[in-house]
Amino acid sequence: MRLSLDKIYSSLFFIICFSLAFIGDKFYAIPNGANIALVLLFPFVINWSELVNKLNNKLVIWLSAFIFFIFLKAVFLNNLIEDISQIKKLFQVLLLVILSFGLKKKNASYLKSGIVLGTFTACIYSLIKIYMIIYQTGVFNFTKGPLINETLTVQRLYLGLLCAFSLIFVIERLLKNRKKHNLFLAVFFVFFVFLIAGRIAIVSVLFIIIYYVFTFLKSYMRYVVALSILLLTSLVVLTNNNLSKRIFHSDDNFRTSYFEKIEMHEPRFLIWKYSFELLKETNLITGNGFAKTTEKLVEKYTNITQEKKRNWFIEKEFNTHNQYLDILLSQGILGAFIFLTFLIQAFKLAKDSKTNLLLLISMLIYMTVYNNFHRLIGVYLFSLILIFILLDQNEKKAIK
Repeated sequence: MRLSLDKIYSSLFFIICFSLAFIGDKFYAIPNGANIALVLLFPFVINWSELVNKLNNKLVIWLSAFIFFIFLKAVFLNNLIEDISQIKKLFQVLLLVILSFGLKKKNASYLKSGIVLGTFTACIYSLIKIYMIIYQTGVFNFTKGPLINETLTVQRLYLGLLCAFSLIFVIERLLKNRKKHNLFLAVFFVFFVFLIAGRIAIVSVLFIIIYYVFTFLKSYMRYVVALSILLLTSLVVLTNNNLSKRIFHSDDNFRTSYFEKIEMHEPRFLIWKYSFELLKETNLITGNGFAKTTEKLVEKYTNITQEKKRNWFIEKEFNTHNQYLDILLSQGILGAFIFLTFLIQAFKLAKDSKTNLLLLISMLIYMTVYNNFHRLIGVYLFSLILIFILLDQNEKKAIK
C-alpha cells in the first residue's frame, strides 16, 4: 500500500510537470487538481520523523520569512484584501515545496521527464499549428501580434523558459548515457527557441551552452568554441527575417536610430522608465504593496503621448516586468533584502549541481524581464527549481 501511494504521489507531480507547457493563462484545472490530490495524500506519504528536519532548512526558512513578511506587512498596512491574489501565489510556492517533502530523490528524474515530455509535445503541437498557418497564408511572421497566442500552447516567454529547462535536463542525460535521442532533443529545443524568436530564451540557451563549453573544454579551445557559437548566432539573427525584426526591428523604416526603434516598439522601455520614476516617489521603508504598485504605474501611463499606445498600456495594466524591481517597489527595502538573501541561499545550495545551478540562473535571467510571481505558471516553475535543489540536498544528507 505504501509503495503504491508513493507511485501515485510522484505521478501527480509528473502530471503537474507535464501540464505546464499547456496551461496558458486559463487552463489550470489539471495542475491545480493534482495539487489538491497531493495535499490529501501528503499525510500518508510523509515521513513525520524527518519533517521537522526538512522544514529546518535555511532555504525553506528564508522562503517562509519572505512570504510571511509580505503577509504580515499587508495585514498591518491594510493591504491584505488588495494583495491577496499575489500573496496566495507566494504561499503556493511554499506549499509545493512542503509537498515535495513526500518525494524521494529518485523521483527527481521522473519530474524532469515530465517537463521534457510536456515541452516536447507542446512544441510539436505548435509546429503543426505553424505549418497550418504557413500553408493557409503563405507567410510566417512570428514577431508580434495575435498570431503568437493562436499558435503556441502557452505564452512565448514561458514556452521559451520550458525549452531552456528541457535543454538543461537532456544535456544532463546526454552527459550520462550519450544516447542519440538526447542529442536530438537538445538540438530540437535550441531550434525551437530560435524559431519562435524568444529573445530572453535565446539568451538563456546561449548561456547554458557556453557554460558547458567552459566546463568541459580546456585552454584556448573554450574561447574559440564560445566565440564561434556567438558568431554563428549573430549570423542567424542577422539573416533570419523573424529574428531580425524581433531583435533589431528591421521592419521599421521610419526611424534610423536603434534607440528610437526600441523606444517605439519595446513596451518595457516605457514600463521601466515609469517604474523608476515611481521608485523615486515610493516610501521604500514600507513599499506600496502589489496592487498599489500596479495602480500607480497605470496612473503614470496616462502621460504617454500616443493615444493608441497610452490606451493599450492602461487597458493591459502592465506591471513592472522585472521581479526584483516589483518586490522593491511593493515590499520596500526590507522585503527586497529578505528576498535577495533567500536567492543567495538558493544559489549556495544549487552551485554543487550544474543542472540546478543552470535552472536557477535561467530563472533569475527571466525575472529581469518578467514578474514571475504574478502568474501561476511562473509560480509552479519557480517552485520546481527549489524542489530539485532540495531533493539533491536531501540525498547528500542521506549519504552522509
